[in-house]
Amino acid sequence: MRFLAGITVAALSGLAAAASSRPSPDVFILQAKQQHPDLSSPSPPSIPKEVARHILLQRTSRDPYGSDLRDIPSAVGIETAVNFITQFGKSPAPLFSASEASDASQLVVILEGTTAENAGQLKEALVKANPASGAFSISDPPSATANQRLMTLFRNQGIAAAAQCDIASAINPFNSACWTGKSSVVKYDVQKSPETIHTLLDNLSRLLKFTAAGDLEAVLVFLPESSRTSKLNNWSALAAGDLRRRQETETVLVSSSEEETISTPAAAAAAAAASTQAPSSSRAAAGTAKAIPQCFGTFNSCMTQTANCTGHGKCVDKYGPAAGKSHCFTCACLATIVETGDEPGSRGRKTVHWGGNVCQKKDISVPFWLLTGFTIVLVGAITFAIGLLYSIGEEPLPGVIGAGVIRASK
Repeated sequence: MRFLAGITVAALSGLAAAASSRPSPDVFILQAKQQHPDLSSPSPPSIPKEVARHILLQRTSRDPYGSDLRDIPSAVGIETAVNFITQFGKSPAPLFSASEASDASQLVVILEGTTAENAGQLKEALVKANPASGAFSISDPPSATANQRLMTLFRNQGIAAAAQCDIASAINPFNSACWTGKSSVVKYDVQKSPETIHTLLDNLSRLLKFTAAGDLEAVLVFLPESSRTSKLNNWSALAAGDLRRRQETETVLVSSSEEETISTPAAAAAAAAASTQAPSSSRAAAGTAKAIPQCFGTFNSCMTQTANCTGHGKCVDKYGPAAGKSHCFTCACLATIVETGDEPGSRGRKTVHWGGNVCQKKDISVPFWLLTGFTIVLVGAITFAIGLLYSIGEEPLPGVIGAGVIRASK
């Protein structure tokens, strides 16, 4: 009997040890209304990178997210992917909500190069603070190149925070230096900046206060060091042409048009490190945009506060080196070249011109005036032709012809 009891105790201890040593999830979600974990499941669900990408985009999208799920693997299925996006994505806004000021800000923290040694303590602290925070695992984490492309996507939409924004400032939704609107995305390489994990661990209680108060919803993505050299160089399996077409057809703030080419390499390099201006310094004014000044005193302030002219231009000194003139840096908009067409044989290129004080608007003045001028000329020609035909019909007949139709006298 004692022998059987000893075997039973050893077996139960082994099961408990196996349960406690199971891999921690790659993605943690902290929010005011935490979902209760599925106790029947031995571990959090493992989902493909494409579904994880849709979850991140749905959370940070400023417009209603019209997701195109053509890149979902057939092994997962559209219905399953929608269930995951609904479960782990941002809750829909109330139907009759008067303002977005009551919505929680959305933060995505991507941590590259994590291992059991450098991130294990942080994961344990997250589970201990909130057992329901462990959301899911990414079954096929992509490479560092794919992560950079994903950040380029967020940066092109004005969501990525400044490159110099530290983690202690990034988790504060009231910090105007790291936030643009209601969404922010930051990425850190733990191998290059190991202090990021320690700083996040020290500020974990502060982060939990923001989420408990409903001011913030945070998604922490732990990408293992082993995935840095993965052969998966994109978060989506769609071809580049399909992803570019999605950007033109969907009314969403997300797409995979990471390969849009800026006409100058210097502007492209600067756009990768630029940040966007925060709309306000307080929560009450979070939904109102701060006016962009006409002039900036320095080149760096122009780059920082305009996201390098929204990635579509460069900051230049308006007056140049002229004597007696103070520096006035403004945005000089450039043209971008994008590829069009979906099939290899039908692909082409088109040039897009930009305008506005920060080059945030497409310049459609040339097509507009061409169409307007052509319409005016066409309407004028048709009107002239109709008037000419009418005037010819109103002219009296010649006398010779008129004589042939005079009534004979009796």
